[in-house]
Amino acid sequence: MDAINSPNQFNIRGVRIIVLIQQVPILESIDRTFRSFNFGNGSGLLQYWECTPSELENIGCNLMLTDQTFMSTPDEGLEDYRRRCLENRHRFVGLETSVGNWLAGRAAQTGIADHRTIHHVLNQEDQHSADLGGKGQLVLPVFYDQGAGNKLVGIIEFVTPVPKECYVEDFEHIHDLLKDEGLKSEYLGKTIKVEYNDMIKFTLPLSAKLTDLHSKVTERFTDLEHQEFRVEYNDNEGNRLPISSDEDRRVCLAESSSKGAKFIRMYVLLNT
Repeated sequence: MDAINSPNQFNIRGVRIIVLIQQVPILESIDRTFRSFNFGNGSGLLQYWECTPSELENIGCNLMLTDQTFMSTPDEGLEDYRRRCLENRHRFVGLETSVGNWLAGRAAQTGIADHRTIHHVLNQEDQHSADLGGKGQLVLPVFYDQGAGNKLVGIIEFVTPVPKECYVEDFEHIHDLLKDEGLKSEYLGKTIKVEYNDMIKFTLPLSAKLTDLHSKVTERFTDLEHQEFRVEYNDNEGNRLPISSDEDRRVCLAESSSKGAKFIRMYVLLNT
């Protein structure tokens, strides 16, 4: 997809006229974004997965690793990771496909940015985790506003030789650069499903606090506003654990990413 054509429609004496206005080529915008990115004092690799519709667009899309790439300084480990990705540069991502720990594929499914930090435990049985090794990672879905809604056009992947504590600042930097190009990305977060007397679903930014989580819950379960309650989740070993602090919330989100889960299931219980 080298460019996006946006149709404008208007009528002249009952005749509908459709004019296609060509937007700035997407790949050129990605190139400028990469070259404007500030790596600071660290090394890093930026690469871009282009998204094109499958024959049945409602069941998924095709991701192709493009030539759009930028590396701040030569790094043998990052170069090896890039080569491994190029060996399988064409991939189909279905809406219900199990993508494991391939964060670029997961971002294409969820439309939400995600990252792999020092808190993640790699699953060496997962091929992508083996390819990535001990590196850190941030992925951002890239959208173009068609007027009638956002269209996913690709995934930006940022890889660092050593995982960071957090990639929120990098996300915000790339997000701002994309905005300058007329593109956008959804915030860094997770899809949350909460069970109480019903099931609700919302997205929670990774920067959110425990109070933000409780606010999201009470917005939808209004009868909890004047009651004391707790939120729990199942960890990687199947143990039901409470989320009673910001550290509990961070661990919960990190474990979800390490499991390759597209969403986190939580449970609300009343304090008695």
